[in-house]
Amino acid sequence: MPLIDTTHLLRVADRAAAQYQFIADALEQARQEGSGYYFDIVTDTNDPDVEIPTERPYQLVDEDLLTGWCARNGTQLAQVIGAMEAHFNRRDAYGNPLQAGGWDGYCATQDVRVSWYFSQLFLAVKRCYMLAINVFSESDDVFGTVEIDSGPSIDFTDGVNYGDGSDTKPANGTYYAATQLKVVVQAFSSAKLDLRLSVKDVDNNPTTIDVTIPASASPGDEIDVGTASNRFLDVFAVSFVPFGGFGTLGDIVTIQNKKERQISL
Repeated sequence: MPLIDTTHLLRVADRAAAQYQFIADALEQARQEGSGYYFDIVTDTNDPDVEIPTERPYQLVDEDLLTGWCARNGTQLAQVIGAMEAHFNRRDAYGNPLQAGGWDGYCATQDVRVSWYFSQLFLAVKRCYMLAINVFSESDDVFGTVEIDSGPSIDFTDGVNYGDGSDTKPANGTYYAATQLKVVVQAFSSAKLDLRLSVKDVDNNPTTIDVTIPASASPGDEIDVGTASNRFLDVFAVSFVPFGGFGTLGDIVTIQNKKERQISL
């Protein structure tokens, strides 16, 4: 009795994540004030015969259209979570579940991660968070900004971090799984820049990794830091690589997360 392979499992998770994102985006549009919220419209009448029966119900409508509630109660997306858990809970010849720990257990065992949008669907259905170590961010997160000053020297501005990689941290929008990094060029001249990033690895241990911004780089260019197997929780300092390129005064780059994969239907 085989456990579902990661290729098919992630196709399921990513499709559900994409559908949740579509619902979230549509409801965000529906929640816009436009020409006025219901409550404000009836309040502006200054007519108690209108206001008394409508104000409270209309306030509830104005505060409604919550993505999690709509996904859970207005669609069958909860089945995506529950049906796969039923698969995980099937028993082998020894009476053991195919996958202990459900979705989190599967992600941890198979060393895969799901989208933050999927984790929001999970939260809406199960009323509890997935573990952050199993969830990758869908935001464009800036871990730090580097500007080359006179000297030459590096002016480093610290940014976000994804926590300490603990397997108890919830995927609440603050903590995420470690990520591959990328350097995004903001302003650049014409001299190679070699940077050594001081980072925290997946186990929150400090280490370093080097990255080169080539002389041919232009604003908007993205340079991967390491490979997909080089994942980090934090960038806490940046220095020049000894005997490397120092760039040019005024060069600016940001260090950002590289999304693990693009979710789609």
